[in-house]
Amino acid sequence: MSVTVKDFAKTLKITDKALLDRMQKAGLKHSSSSDEITPSDKQALLKSLKGVQSSSASKSVTSESGVKVTSKGKVVSSTSSKKSYSDNIEAKRAAASEQLKEQQIKRKEQLKEAVKQKQDQKNKKTSKSKDVSNQEKINVKDQLSSAVNAFKRNEKSIFDDKHQFEIPTEFIKKDIEVPETIQVGELAKLMALKGGVVVKNLMSLGVVATINDVIDQETAILVIEEIGHNGIALENDNLEEDFANLINYDDQPKTRPAVITVMGHVDHGKTTLLDFIRKTKVVDCEAGGITQHIGAYEVNTPKGKLTFIDTPGHAAFSSMRARGANTTDIVVLVVAANDGIKPQTEEAINHAKAANVSIVVAINKVDLDGADIDKVKSDLAAKDLTPEDWGGNIQMIPISALKGDGIDDLLERIALEAEILELKAHYDGAAQGVVIESELDKFRGSVATLLIQNGTLKVGDLVVSGNSMGKIKSIVNSDGNKIKTAFPSAAVEVLGLNLVPNAGDQFQVVANEKQAREIAEYRLVKEKEKKLLKQKDETAGDLFETLGQDAKKILNVIIKTDVGGTCEAINAALLDLGTEKAKVKIVSSGVGGISESDANLAVAVDSIIIGFNVRADNTAKKIIESEGVPLSYHSIIYELLDDVKARMSGMLDPIIKEVIVGTAEVLEVFNSPKFGQVAGCNIIEGNVLRNKPVRVLRDDIVIFQGELDSLRRFKEDVNEVKNGNECGMGIKNYKDIKPGDKIEVFDRKEELQTI
Repeated sequence: MSVTVKDFAKTLKITDKALLDRMQKAGLKHSSSSDEITPSDKQALLKSLKGVQSSSASKSVTSESGVKVTSKGKVVSSTSSKKSYSDNIEAKRAAASEQLKEQQIKRKEQLKEAVKQKQDQKNKKTSKSKDVSNQEKINVKDQLSSAVNAFKRNEKSIFDDKHQFEIPTEFIKKDIEVPETIQVGELAKLMALKGGVVVKNLMSLGVVATINDVIDQETAILVIEEIGHNGIALENDNLEEDFANLINYDDQPKTRPAVITVMGHVDHGKTTLLDFIRKTKVVDCEAGGITQHIGAYEVNTPKGKLTFIDTPGHAAFSSMRARGANTTDIVVLVVAANDGIKPQTEEAINHAKAANVSIVVAINKVDLDGADIDKVKSDLAAKDLTPEDWGGNIQMIPISALKGDGIDDLLERIALEAEILELKAHYDGAAQGVVIESELDKFRGSVATLLIQNGTLKVGDLVVSGNSMGKIKSIVNSDGNKIKTAFPSAAVEVLGLNLVPNAGDQFQVVANEKQAREIAEYRLVKEKEKKLLKQKDETAGDLFETLGQDAKKILNVIIKTDVGGTCEAINAALLDLGTEKAKVKIVSSGVGGISESDANLAVAVDSIIIGFNVRADNTAKKIIESEGVPLSYHSIIYELLDDVKARMSGMLDPIIKEVIVGTAEVLEVFNSPKFGQVAGCNIIEGNVLRNKPVRVLRDDIVIFQGELDSLRRFKEDVNEVKNGNECGMGIKNYKDIKPGDKIEVFDRKEELQTI
């Protein structure tokens, strides 16, 4: 990159003209500010400036290392124009040492001279007149002090290069590796910059952050590139990679039971079907007859063992259905013959297709009036699910889950589909799989339902799932029996984890507690960073969102549920309730009863508390009652969402609407000694009311708004004059009424807003 005279003058902090003068004195031929300066030109200018400085009061010193130092302290190498910082320091030290030696010699000479002069003064005893007192007396102490002070000044000047020009440091572009999240201060260190520089660049990008805040990878890379470096995204953390490499099996895969997920629209008979297969009354235990969380069950059939997973059909449980599809081999899609395809049916189809799993359709309720099997098949064919008897590859079996008709045929078809898939898994080695459901039991602690995908799970195994870990104390199968080991495709309930894992998290058996704790703590830190980042984004989003417009009403909510899957589903459903007018902010959510900390948090942030199939303990109840914290209990998702909607609607300001009550035309204006200016009017629309606000219109333009001072008819005060009648109207604090004006009487009404 070329450097002009103008650029170099800015670097030296002098004017262009001053630099050109110095360069001409140095023998250079530059005459314009746009002329280019080469390194050799800079060297020549440097030598010239050194010569000027050496001729001044300040002196130059040459060190033993061959480095010449001016009295102002500018260090210039005899061999090169560029020296490292350490070389400059050594040169300055050497120069200072030699300068000190010279000053010491000079000081000795001055001392000798002072002694000699004093001796001469003693020898002069020829005169004792007043002239002697006026003569200058040499004081040795003063001489020494002067010499020392002079040396200190010179020494200071050696290291004072304030007014010397320096060779500009070139910018060095670096490759900066950025993890998924990074603190602003850490990012500044990687670039060898002050934190304020990074904060300033973030502000220019519209990101409000301090040096202690955490930013995401994308934002960090933008800042890095804005400064001039090259940002490199770190895709994976080494610890997670190492953890993944722990999964290693040496045995040959063996055939395993199929995992079947039952999906479909709410109330189409999913749980009733599974209930008939298991010969139990699972559906009777669900509030409102609706499945509120995932159930996993192992079923022995004539065709072998099968693992069934039941998923909720309500729209709020979309994430749970997606998780069910991603952990299964075959999806049994239940469609009511009398109801056809519904929104959740389509959603279940999309989840199954996205997971790339086989689909078997169970057309339920064929025994009811209005059942139309052909219509259901036609609608499914329109969704790219063509029945086998129509030339497609999708098995569709008519059943009645309530009566049990067609169930055996359905199981045979499922077993056939599983046989075609040739499902296999490793049996020897550490178990790994996915968390189907989780909850916090008051007596048993953390309880998790695990689906084993590979390996064998044993009592005493050390398990890590998300940021939770622990030694397995108990394994219970779907029949409620305690077992010692569990094999692939088994759905089991385990105890022993220190925290409630998130539904959908992967789990893995590890070798020792140190490894487990390291992984869990690492994930916990990562989770906190993500939460901080999310909160920062939400705060900044709220800030910029509210600029120039009315702020949104925010309903703070604390959610506690019985199981993890339900908590996840409720969180997603509540966030979807947000509109342009109001939104829900989930302050905290978790599994377990409502505790004292939940109540205190609600008081601190002005939040409501919602309990789903849980209750508040005694301590929490006292705080909630004394502080007046809104608390509601629910067991059905519909009621919970309706409750929150009502609360959000109650937060909204009412809408003020204006309704024109009547209009009067001014015919003539009179001056009354008692009422002042009175307008004689004819009511042309509606009625005129005495206690309502009015507007004065001239040429259909509002020129005044106020209220009536008087309303008279036939010299009598009245409260109302109806359409078609004449009256006299006096307007308070307005005396400019003219014939032809119109007086508009209106009313304001409030309407409640709803979500």
